[in-house]
Amino acid sequence: MCTFPALQRALGFSFEGNAGSERCRGCGSYEHQFAGSESTLAAVSNESSRVVEKVVARSSMRHGMIVIALVVGAFAPQALLAQNQVLTYEQALDRARRRAPLILAAQDRIHEARGRLLGAKVLLRENPLLEMSAGPRYREGSDLIDAEIGMSQSFELGGRRRSRIAAAQADVDRETANSKNTARQLLRDVATAFWQAVAAGEQVRLARNADKVANELSESMRKRYEAGDTTVLDLNVARTAAARTRVQLREAEAEQVRALGEIRIFLGMDVATPLAVEGNLAQPGHYDLDQLTAGAVRRPDLEATAAELRQAEAEIQLGRGFAWPDVGLGFRYGRDEGSTIARGGLTFTLPVFSRGQELRATGASRATRLRRELEAGRLAVVNEVKTAFETQERRVEAAEELRQNGVQALDENETLALRSFEEGEINLMDLLLIRRDSFETRLLYLGQLLEAKVAAADLEARAGVLK
Repeated sequence: MCTFPALQRALGFSFEGNAGSERCRGCGSYEHQFAGSESTLAAVSNESSRVVEKVVARSSMRHGMIVIALVVGAFAPQALLAQNQVLTYEQALDRARRRAPLILAAQDRIHEARGRLLGAKVLLRENPLLEMSAGPRYREGSDLIDAEIGMSQSFELGGRRRSRIAAAQADVDRETANSKNTARQLLRDVATAFWQAVAAGEQVRLARNADKVANELSESMRKRYEAGDTTVLDLNVARTAAARTRVQLREAEAEQVRALGEIRIFLGMDVATPLAVEGNLAQPGHYDLDQLTAGAVRRPDLEATAAELRQAEAEIQLGRGFAWPDVGLGFRYGRDEGSTIARGGLTFTLPVFSRGQELRATGASRATRLRRELEAGRLAVVNEVKTAFETQERRVEAAEELRQNGVQALDENETLALRSFEEGEINLMDLLLIRRDSFETRLLYLGQLLEAKVAAADLEARAGVLK
């Protein structure tokens, strides 16, 4: 219900409904998309201004009503927009990029990888070692105490620090690409759910129109039956047809609720937030196959595989670095039997047993696997894009065929069928059959438009356009 009763009384109608479609109480039409539509809100504002002008012309003693009407006309659009949040296609994608929980979580993993990179960039792997010792000499006639302090530091050779940095940087690149790939897949899901919601809203509109016509026919048949002009069989048939259209309406509304619910989940919206979508299903997309194929080879999932390959190669180099010894430098200072002693030290580890065998073996096997996956992925991407491109073209052609040769004549067919029924040229069953065929044809056309939009979203996702 509109939150401005004074405005409703002035305009002569009011609105009620759920997110996505509203019904005008004044005329009973569902054509008023009052749930946040900018054009409708502008019409309301213009209408309120017209009412104000009439009030001014009638009497100068009603200045209070003029002020109220002006205030309502100024603030009604903003208040109505706050009731329902209407999303266009681009707005839905933009909100997903900024607020989708899955995308935000994937971006957090990039920060985790950068933390590991900071650890790899530490100058020395080991901290300095400080040693101290002291104690008396147990000898007759001696009360000397010996003491010693020493410090040492070990150093890695074989470029192991450089290899760790390279592996950590590749891990950051991999998580960055995975984040982009998560966005690509989620945006495809958002696009699919968006067009499903748009189609569901259109299906609700078609079902409501069919329900209205069926109810009118049922009421007409009831009056004819009471007047003795028709049989109980025709009355029952008309009632059954009306019940069927009500079921179809409930099914369409259920599909609309489901699609809007999916959008809320994908976008991280609260369940209590009113939501409606606005889009044009009949506007097909146009694509160039060569451009799509050229861009698809840079798809983020392939970039993630390439980064993982660089990480495996860095681990191989790290394993080779363990074949080099660690070098330690030290300095000691102390007193021994009353004498001051200072000495330096040099130590080497002997890589006899542990020489990085595991890192080299697992890294080599992993690199071989990733090279094969990368090569297969690049080949598959080209095939995926070509297949999705041809699928989208066929979907568009199917919808266009229905539009040109099926849908355009439906309204005329229904009008002619009703006139023929009223003149007794066809019976009730023929009329209902024609109407059912028209309704199913419209649903088929709507389904083809939806399939074309979903195919376009899938094509953009496979080509890496959605990002």
